[in-house]
Amino acid sequence: MFMQPSHASNLSWWDMSPQEVRDKINQRIMSIEAPTPTVFSVTDHSISRDGRNTPIRIYKPAEGNSFPSILLVHGGAWVAGNLDTHDNLARYLCSKAKAVVVSVGYLTAPEGKFPLPLEQCYDTLAWISEHSTEISADTNKIAIVGDSAGGNMTAALCLMNRDRSGPTINLQVLINPAPDLTCKGTIQRQNDSLDMLRWQATQYLSDSNDASNPYVSPLVASNLSNLPPAVIILAEQDDLREAGQKYADRLQAAGVPTYVYCQEGVNHLAGHGAKASSYARESLDVAIAQIQKAFSARKATND
Repeated sequence: MFMQPSHASNLSWWDMSPQEVRDKINQRIMSIEAPTPTVFSVTDHSISRDGRNTPIRIYKPAEGNSFPSILLVHGGAWVAGNLDTHDNLARYLCSKAKAVVVSVGYLTAPEGKFPLPLEQCYDTLAWISEHSTEISADTNKIAIVGDSAGGNMTAALCLMNRDRSGPTINLQVLINPAPDLTCKGTIQRQNDSLDMLRWQATQYLSDSNDASNPYVSPLVASNLSNLPPAVIILAEQDDLREAGQKYADRLQAAGVPTYVYCQEGVNHLAGHGAKASSYARESLDVAIAQIQKAFSARKATND
């Protein structure tokens, strides 16, 4: 199951407070052992935009200028995850893709209800474009990477960016995404296979009707055309695999170049992806290869 709060606990998510779930998820991620990739520099910063304050963390791969840039939207079931839980993933992307990585510390639910967290991600995307020289980034080479809930938000962010005619995005990378929060018509407790996702939706949404908003459930969007090329990473035993594949199919039907990779024999990558552990690196390396390919294609076009 995706982002289980505890291997040992038999408690349902509905029986715990959001803070209890958050603590369990974050503690689980931080307890996973994985080497810390080396990067040239790490800088914390804060973005103020339209009354919103958003912490970000900027990773630079080496000295120099005009590196490609990656916006990292962390997962964590919308209620958990932060700049620290996904620090290893940011470092791994930075060191392997040779890109400036900007990790966004959006306000998690239930304190951060839709659309605030998504707006914070858009603020960060716009900031990267506007401050590319300051952070040694090439504004013509931007990818967005999100895992799990962050994969949902990455897909939604690409829709929002298209609708607002925002910065050009070269690639969207969705790792074990949750593209549909409609949960078959109800986000009330049902004691079924969707129950964790239903609970997450109740935390993220102020109005249950928002579950059908394409910025919440990209899978139900009526128009998926003119979106950035996509890489969708699935896990064979993940409950979200079917929804992720359906979103890939819809993107392809809409004319969006879409590359799908499914890692066999594994469940939802969750915390292992956040820590870039050996369990998740097969999928992460596939994603990084596709990121490098997209940036190389952009360079060839510019040449």
